[in-house]
Amino acid sequence: MTNYAEILVVDDMPDHIAYSGTLLRAEGYRVFTASSGKAAIRFLEKKIPDLILLDIQMDDINGLEVCKIIKSNPKTSEIPVIFLTSETSPEIISQGFEIGGCDYVKKPFIKEEYIARIKTHLQVYSQQRELTNANNELSLFCSAVSHDLKAPFNIINMLIEMLRQELGDNQEQGIYEIMNMIVSKATQTRVMIERLFEFSKMCNVKPKMKKLDIKKIAVETFNELKKLESGRDIRLECSDLPYVNGDEVLVQIMLKNLIGNAIKYTSKREIAMIEISGITDKSYNIIKIKDNGSGFDMAYANKLFQVFQRLHSEEEFEGSGVGLALVNRIMERHGGFVKAYAEIDKGAEFSLMFPIPSHH
Repeated sequence: MTNYAEILVVDDMPDHIAYSGTLLRAEGYRVFTASSGKAAIRFLEKKIPDLILLDIQMDDINGLEVCKIIKSNPKTSEIPVIFLTSETSPEIISQGFEIGGCDYVKKPFIKEEYIARIKTHLQVYSQQRELTNANNELSLFCSAVSHDLKAPFNIINMLIEMLRQELGDNQEQGIYEIMNMIVSKATQTRVMIERLFEFSKMCNVKPKMKKLDIKKIAVETFNELKKLESGRDIRLECSDLPYVNGDEVLVQIMLKNLIGNAIKYTSKREIAMIEISGITDKSYNIIKIKDNGSGFDMAYANKLFQVFQRLHSEEEFEGSGVGLALVNRIMERHGGFVKAYAEIDKGAEFSLMFPIPSHH
């Protein structure tokens, strides 16, 4: 079985190109060659190989410059680049990694090491592409399912409305209640589909990081959600919070879920208290959201962040079972994590651990 992968070898020494070509073809790879940086860039305009072996010292454009050009072009940026170099100064090597190289092989190279590194990076690249394709397919599937399932629920609501009009004033209380239950369940299921779609999108969203005033976002979110709860006494205490590095849209979605939960699980309290506070330690900016609601049993805390896992019955508190899974996924996308602590009937506290960006 041949390793039918296509490899571009870029080197301005003909004997090096010939030697590489012989080794790689013997392994079953298809080899293309370029004897200068400019020739390599021209080649990449026409064809996208699976891997590039790139000499660092070349007369026209050196390998580091060529790599920068490769990595700045969206069409070629994902191709793994292995540097070939007789230069082993740590500065050059670390510069190579900084601009996107995935490995380097020292010249003159040992055949076994050379082939082993190439095989490893081709395998990683192939798995990454499969994963990207699978994610894209999943996203399209979820989008289609979400779109296709919304329509029947709209029709159910429409049919019930027609039935109401048909029955007019002759409705018995029992029939009326059944119709309301159908409407309620249809609406609930539709919300679950929308939440699931949001969750699936998280896989592909690349966070756009910037410095965020999380206190401002939290207070605005609380005021928005409180308006939907007329007649309830819900109070927010929000101390000064550290700025965090995050994606504004994702952080808004996350706070909406957590503050929304705090409002929901304090519904049996005469005065609902939500406290938001923040501290900074060596590695994290920590934002804590605490409520005086129904809490939960810590024995089940490991279920908390899984999709469709609920710790309260539908009768007690309605919900889709996706919100906290979404919070967890968003914190992962920020390189952080979320911790939960609660006691039954004594409220819950969620800690959002945002990593402090390291400054080089």
